[in-house]
Amino acid sequence: MKAIYSFVCLACMLASCASQPDNYELLEGEWRNVSLKLIQHTIANGTTDSTLTIKNGDWDSILQMRPIRTTFNSNGTYMSRYYNLKDSLIFEAGGHWHFIGDSLYLSSDEGDNSYFFQVLENNQARFVSRLDWDNDGQPDDEYDGIQQKQ
Repeated sequence: MKAIYSFVCLACMLASCASQPDNYELLEGEWRNVSLKLIQHTIANGTTDSTLTIKNGDWDSILQMRPIRTTFNSNGTYMSRYYNLKDSLIFEAGGHWHFIGDSLYLSSDEGDNSYFFQVLENNQARFVSRLDWDNDGQPDDEYDGIQQKQ
């Protein structure tokens, strides 16, 4: 019985390792935000909640900027670039990335975040996380975004 259990555990570990390169290879390249839903709980540690919804095609009009462009490099680094409506770079942030299972981990000087990563159709993926969007020191904001691989 122990031998069967050990074999099943080993097979599961190998299967999870075997699927990992697929996510790595899939993620490499440039991605652009398509849509997002952000629920900010207790903005700036207050009592007010807020929901921001950006649908496909509304990015420019709602945020007054282009969809964020994030490039994931094969060496485990990434760079996110933010452009205004005149296509001038206004901000960039980068760091390192890796997967553990279906979770994508991003590490940077601004902090660390993990995202549930789900592959969708049409070269799209869903990124879901709880993070500190409003910079109030609490990772209590719910991020649910769709990105398109270029």
